[in-house]
Amino acid sequence: MAGPRGRSTRPSVFDALGAELQPRLKEWRYSLHLLRNSLLAMVGLIIVLVFVVLAIVGPSIAPYSYTYNSQEKNAPPMTRPLVTRDDAGLDFSGTGWNNTQWMAVNDGLYARSESVGDRLIVRRFDFEVYTDFIAYVAVRVQENSTLGAPGSYLAISVSWDNGTTWSDPQDTILRYSDVDDYIQELDFSSATSWTKAKLSEGNFALRVVHEADPTFGVGPIGVDLLRVVVRFQGIYHALGTTVDGEDVLSGLLMGAPISMRIGIIVVVIATLIGSLLGAMSGYFGGAVDELIMRITDIFLSIPGLILAMAVAAALGRNLDNVMYALIVVWWPAYTRLVRGQALSVRENTYIEAARASGASEMRVVTRHILPNTLSPILVQASLDIGSVVLVAAGLSFLGLGAQPGTPEWGLMVSRGFNFFPQNWWQVTFSGLTIFFFVLGFNLLGDGVRDITDPRLRR
Repeated sequence: MAGPRGRSTRPSVFDALGAELQPRLKEWRYSLHLLRNSLLAMVGLIIVLVFVVLAIVGPSIAPYSYTYNSQEKNAPPMTRPLVTRDDAGLDFSGTGWNNTQWMAVNDGLYARSESVGDRLIVRRFDFEVYTDFIAYVAVRVQENSTLGAPGSYLAISVSWDNGTTWSDPQDTILRYSDVDDYIQELDFSSATSWTKAKLSEGNFALRVVHEADPTFGVGPIGVDLLRVVVRFQGIYHALGTTVDGEDVLSGLLMGAPISMRIGIIVVVIATLIGSLLGAMSGYFGGAVDELIMRITDIFLSIPGLILAMAVAAALGRNLDNVMYALIVVWWPAYTRLVRGQALSVRENTYIEAARASGASEMRVVTRHILPNTLSPILVQASLDIGSVVLVAAGLSFLGLGAQPGTPEWGLMVSRGFNFFPQNWWQVTFSGLTIFFFVLGFNLLGDGVRDITDPRLRR
């Protein structure tokens, strides 16, 4: 059939598709209208969206890596802690010195110089200085002048341009006996305006010269310890550091994808398993129903946290095993929920029509029973994501979850709990993050429940 200018008046495929989707689009628009009218639901949606964004971009915007740092433990929020580095050189050059590798540790083993004038240049100090707020540079040395005549001492100077320029030398105190706990510290803080570049491995060098006072005799000298101490203001920590020196803000940002992953994976898998079993139980009835529901009752009779603890302890401590444990705990609730819905749905006439058309039993379950139980499943799933993350945090708090060093919120609370209230910020900020995560999904779940309530849609 042709219309004006020969165009067909038959409806196109897109027109048919649009006509079919029109009721669904209208339903979605009305659902969004109900959601916008609920203040608490909108607050929950905003919180959830914030955490979704953090789960995507959190690790990339974290200011620092979440690594153990013994020098910056328990730094309060909004501070730059004073950090101390104490390091020995790895490269030695010069004449007359032997066993220089023994200078790194105060262990009674001596590097030795036999003659006055022997010179040693030490390089390759790895200070890991990451700011230019350098407050103190010194050389720690322990010598023994009793190896020969007691008049020997050391003249020590430092360079910040790989030996082109040297500071004025400082002499060590004359030693007449070897007292192991007596370590001199020569201060070179004012030798130059120290920067990170001047302390880099390619620029910093240390010079040691064997000197002697002839009045007391001339002889060998031994050096038990030769290290360089650098103190500087550490990096800025907006939310402070943990009891292990990790940056709290970085841990919270890096923990967002971990918690979101746990919540979504556990709820999705538990929903699939529980919904399928519940639909089969409600639809088939009889022996199938009895078998599935009695197994479900066994799992439901055990408190969820106790069951999760038992499974996690049996599988071992890591995040994947936490998810397995939570899936075991969560699927029975969906089985019971969907079974109740399936018992009513199976009596509808369209189920009879599907059977009459020759559809298989599993097709009826998957194409007709499950889709018509979707609303309560969505409500329960939206409420459960927050609860799953809360229980996962509880397992980590009890030592059955994430491994130490993992930026998982529950583990952060657990690690900081023993230092509370002195280190209040680690427990407070990670606990608040868990609180808002659970609150957001609970508020959103309440909103979804209101939208799917037929009494509110009239």
